[in-house]
Amino acid sequence: MCPVSEHSIAHLAVDGLRRSGIDTLFCLPGVQNDDFFDVLVDARDIRPIVTRHEQGAAYMAMGAAQVTGRPAAFCVVPGPGALNATAGLTSAYWGYARVLAIIGQIPTSYQGRDIGTLHDLHDQTAILRQVTKDAIAISDPADGPALVQRAIDRVSGGVPRPVSLEVPVDVWAAPADGVLGPPQPDDPAPDGEDIRRAAELLLAADRPLIVVGSGAYDAAASVVELAELLQATVTTRRQGHGVVPTAHRQFLPLTAAYHLWPHVDVVLGIGTRMEWPLNLWGVDDGLDIVQINIDADEVDRHGITTVGIHADAEAACRALIDEIGPQNRPSIASDVADRRADFDAYTAHLVPQRSYAAAIREALPPEGVLVEDVTQIGFACHLFYDHLAPRTFLTSGAAGTLGAGTAVAIGAAAATEAPVVGIVGDGGFLFTATELATAVQHDIPCNILLFNDGAYGNVRRIQQNRFGTDRTIASKLENPDFQKLADSFGVRSWLVDSPSSLTPALAESIAHDGPSLVEVTVDEMPDPWPFFRLPANRGRPAS
Repeated sequence: MCPVSEHSIAHLAVDGLRRSGIDTLFCLPGVQNDDFFDVLVDARDIRPIVTRHEQGAAYMAMGAAQVTGRPAAFCVVPGPGALNATAGLTSAYWGYARVLAIIGQIPTSYQGRDIGTLHDLHDQTAILRQVTKDAIAISDPADGPALVQRAIDRVSGGVPRPVSLEVPVDVWAAPADGVLGPPQPDDPAPDGEDIRRAAELLLAADRPLIVVGSGAYDAAASVVELAELLQATVTTRRQGHGVVPTAHRQFLPLTAAYHLWPHVDVVLGIGTRMEWPLNLWGVDDGLDIVQINIDADEVDRHGITTVGIHADAEAACRALIDEIGPQNRPSIASDVADRRADFDAYTAHLVPQRSYAAAIREALPPEGVLVEDVTQIGFACHLFYDHLAPRTFLTSGAAGTLGAGTAVAIGAAAATEAPVVGIVGDGGFLFTATELATAVQHDIPCNILLFNDGAYGNVRRIQQNRFGTDRTIASKLENPDFQKLADSFGVRSWLVDSPSSLTPALAESIAHDGPSLVEVTVDEMPDPWPFFRLPANRGRPAS
């Protein structure tokens, strides 16, 4: 630890970034944060990336945090700046990203009085509290060291969710009499009795199923080892892709796992809320539920968990493997292969989605990262894309944030050497398309894959399915010339219209040294949703 008693709160905040291993700050400066940015000028080890909108800064931090698993940060002004960033914060909240949001505040004496000073917001902290796991506000400089320490501790450990740190304009330059240490995450260790009870249930199971989420990313090898030990089938909804590669002989896509669900006697959730199996497919007295989660609230959210293990996934999986010991259980590979063949047969008509997912996989190197916006091919990649490793498929999860993909992809590309491809639709693209200017300015080599069907395609399909083909409204789009738009930013672009033409264009885009756009013109596609939101096939919904 080093003394910072001669430094200001601004120096302390910069030191907090450094101690958190953050070397990039996505930001949009403004007058309330001037003293902070003046200190940042001398922090040569922290790279500021200035964005074109506060939501872009928050989304980029989310992408950087998701692709690395480490903390990332952004900084914006209070009031409208903070509000603009909240879409990114709620996306990071449900996308389980370690984002540190440094947000300015109006003068301490004006807060909550509705005076109407610049960027006044009656209770900014109350808003931030809803989209972070901890909303920290410094009002007294004497509390600064402890509160900055709390911020870096909280963002570095526990449930990977955003943390906000608010600093008023009149506090940044105040002396900070204190020291910062390295982040001290408070991660729980698995309880031995819980591990023993879980092991007993799993060993007694005839048909165990493992459901993985993003909380299992850093336990991938252990999850595979545990699954093979138990001869358990593995599946995921959307945020656990790559923990167990899709080609693994024990992995089933979600829809195929749905058909297995009535026969499962023990389900083991690892780092997942198990939202769809529990809430849509149903539960009954013949199903034992084991939950491993670092989020205490998720261990038994519905009051139906048989054994809950509040712990980090890697520690809990290693403890289970040790407790279970060597096994020689009958292989399930043949049964899983049959179920995958059935899945391929009943989804065979989804030719466009299958073909485009395969075309993307062919062009993207094994280490490549795919970022999903809310768009047709993004949905299809949950079922048909070949996921090879953790943290190579990024999503906003339950937030379902339309339009985030371009900025998230730019943030991810700024944080990794691996090629990054962001899948967006023509509807969502224009939400953050202006951040292409950020990618060009800072030489960030992201690849935007834009599917253009002239509509909010998912909205249009739902309207047609529910109300009739002639009952669509507010879903058709009049688009600009995306090729000219890309050129105006200085972004190289390609225009293609088929899976066969997509693969070489995307490969060239990835090889290009700089930001790129590949536009794919497509027609309406067959409906994939009957293979996602499936009705209960067992007992009752959990809630």
